[in-house]
Amino acid sequence: MFKNKLIQLINNFERKEMTRFREFACSPYFNKHEEVKALITYFSDIFPRCDKKHCDRYTIFQALFPGQQHDQQKLAVLFTYSMRLAEQFLCQEQFNHHHDYQERLLLQHLREKNQIQFFEKRLKSNEKATNLVQVRESQWYYNAYYLATEADNLFKLSGEGTRDDSLQRKQAFLDRFYLAETLKDACEMKVRSRMLKVHYHNALQDTIMTEVEQQYEHFGKEPLIAIYYHIYRMITSDDVQYYFNTLKTLEENQNYLPTEELRNTYNYLQNYCIKKINKGAPNFLGEIFKLYKAQLKRGLLYENGLLSEWHYKNIVTTGIRLEELEWVYEFIESYHKKISAGNRENAYRFNLASYYYAAGKFDEVLPLLTQVEYYDLRYNLGAKALLLRTYYDLEEYEALFSLTDSFKQYLSRNKLMADVRRQGYHNLFKLTRRAAFIRLNLTYSKPDKSQKELRKLKEDIAESDAIFNKSWLEEKVMKIEKELKK
Repeated sequence: MFKNKLIQLINNFERKEMTRFREFACSPYFNKHEEVKALITYFSDIFPRCDKKHCDRYTIFQALFPGQQHDQQKLAVLFTYSMRLAEQFLCQEQFNHHHDYQERLLLQHLREKNQIQFFEKRLKSNEKATNLVQVRESQWYYNAYYLATEADNLFKLSGEGTRDDSLQRKQAFLDRFYLAETLKDACEMKVRSRMLKVHYHNALQDTIMTEVEQQYEHFGKEPLIAIYYHIYRMITSDDVQYYFNTLKTLEENQNYLPTEELRNTYNYLQNYCIKKINKGAPNFLGEIFKLYKAQLKRGLLYENGLLSEWHYKNIVTTGIRLEELEWVYEFIESYHKKISAGNRENAYRFNLASYYYAAGKFDEVLPLLTQVEYYDLRYNLGAKALLLRTYYDLEEYEALFSLTDSFKQYLSRNKLMADVRRQGYHNLFKLTRRAAFIRLNLTYSKPDKSQKELRKLKEDIAESDAIFNKSWLEEKVMKIEKELKK
């Protein structure tokens, strides 16, 4: 019984939802079945303790029908009726949150009842309210299309020979709704086809892209159409100018795009930057940093008022790579309180340790890393890599060799790690160990032997497919090379 669909549904309610459901069930307009009322009231009374103890079939039956012999069929029928009522309640809850849909149904009803005067007044009020909306998503076009449809219906009912533009507006709004949704889906199809290795077919896609391009002066005035047109061009072309076109369009239309579309657009831009950085275009590191700053300013990186610890880490990492150390320190101190309480201290210590390492304050790094809890693989790997670099720069070779040995065992035990990540960290630790060994023995080994070992190390670094912190390792090898030439 505890696995019953109705109980599972109720267990996902909040207290306020459960109270509204009870009120809904007790309303004679929606439900006249007294035993259904009793069942929903029982769940409301025990909520949120809808567990196995309180939801055993015998316990529920006796609560509803005290003293009667258990009748499972009777209880099953009662649950079926109650589940139907719960579905109706959820529909009503959604309906209450969609004012535009309510207005459309009201207009339709007034027209069908031939309440023309009331209908016309309500229609004009809706049209005025719709035109005042500054932020426009694709649903706005659909709502405007529906109002134009009702205006056209009014024209047909009136039978007057006057000129009316409702049919033209109806078609214009429908075109814009279709274009906005098609362009948005076209972008997502391109991304998914690469990620999932699947092919999507849209027979009209090329025609639509050509139409928007040829009439961009006309369609480009619509923020949603303009932004997704440029995103599509950006993700399907090698020309970097499309990135800057998308960025410019975003900056020009930010006040007219809803929050979700702004987040989507920034996400497309960030992924483009990451792709370029991975292909060896370091100038896009500065671009992604500007994107992070813009999102922070607009509050787009927050979920329920909180900043993700991974956004926090990515921003710190990017700032450090750009050597924006003063900004990074201020960010770490100013924003760590915006992270959820359970993750706050861990994120703060790890990122502060990263900052201290970048600032050359190596003695400050180790105490912080010892306080980081490695509950997440990303923290575990990141902290070990930071520890490795710190030991190297502090010339703590014994600790470094011990760390590389233990890390080798860690990799062998962790079977769930992705192959690319495993190889990247494996190469970092293995090759850093070799660099440390060469550096440690510079004063003891013959120069020819050290040079030979260093040449082989450089070759292996160049030939390795994946090395995390590769630029750091190459920098350390160059320093060893300079020491050998002295």
